[in-house]
Amino acid sequence: MNRLSILTIILVFSMLKVVADNPHLFSTSKCLDLLCSFQYYDKIKSNPQFMDLQNDSSFVKAIDSINSRTRASKLCNAYVKYGTDLNDVDSCIFFMENIVSLVPKSEQQTEWIRNIIEIHEELCYVTKRLIQNGYCEYWDSIVNPSLQQQIDIYYSTIPDGLLDAIHSELKDFAEPEILSKLHSKTYIVDIDNAFNLDDESFCCTPFLLDPELEKKYHLDFIKVYIHENLHRLDISQELMSHLNNLLQDDFYSENEKIAAEHNEGQNEAFVVAAEVFLSNKLGRRSSLDVYNEFLEYVDGSLVLAPIIYIHLPERTNTETFNSFLIRLFNEDKIKSGSVKAEYDKAMRQLKESSIQPMSNALKLISK
Repeated sequence: MNRLSILTIILVFSMLKVVADNPHLFSTSKCLDLLCSFQYYDKIKSNPQFMDLQNDSSFVKAIDSINSRTRASKLCNAYVKYGTDLNDVDSCIFFMENIVSLVPKSEQQTEWIRNIIEIHEELCYVTKRLIQNGYCEYWDSIVNPSLQQQIDIYYSTIPDGLLDAIHSELKDFAEPEILSKLHSKTYIVDIDNAFNLDDESFCCTPFLLDPELEKKYHLDFIKVYIHENLHRLDISQELMSHLNNLLQDDFYSENEKIAAEHNEGQNEAFVVAAEVFLSNKLGRRSSLDVYNEFLEYVDGSLVLAPIIYIHLPERTNTETFNSFLIRLFNEDKIKSGSVKAEYDKAMRQLKESSIQPMSNALKLISK
């Protein structure tokens, strides 16, 4: 083998490694779409391969039973949590057939998972009938190409080099910690809404890939991507212990209750502070955006986020994010009894920073 061939192989391998290490913004999933098709059956039933299912009374009864007991979001969460391959329908069938043994007994009495377990026979029947009638071929030839087309259109709106810059910033921010190989994903699914998954992933309708709708609903998939990937950072038990002790602080505790109503809170403030910091650094958030995010996100209840944000420039090169946060507690920059004072101070500082660029712009206009 000549030297040129060896160099070519090395170059190709390096390119493949970059792709593997830096995943795309969006993914599709045959299994998630299959699970969502129960709730959205009206969208597919007019397709030729599924029309005869309307004459199968057992199928109609089973799908009605499923939709009366659970939702697409619950089924997807269950599969992500207890299933395996997101694109192998055989794995999906195995999950349906063996859900009782796959879900730990301690978790089987949780209402949403109990509802699924109690209808697992109906789930098995509907899943198998859809597959027998050609669901895989339907997804491969119709659903996935349509989703990929809309994803490609969205990618065309992203500035060149932005994703590479994000991956570089995520790596630099994590150092000296090495990020886990598990990348969170936003799955574009053939549905009409959007919902979070328990593994910090996100299922979303393709309609929201329209830049105008993305703006209308105050979404930014770039920021979502940064946010979800920051959940890969290690959070130690020591840090969580500090956080739990903070519940003695009335201001913090009151706001945690508000956050909990949105299924947020706890270490979410750490991730929000880090995402806003990186998005600002990448030029995705202005100073005013930073201030408004802390004021509005989860009704402004993540009160530790702005405190952490203003101290992030003090983080040393040898500190992991986890170590830096522990230091903030150890140095009493975050402590019970003073959270409101520190929060007010941080928000004043951020508000002043957001006003300064506007006043500078007005000075330029008046000249």
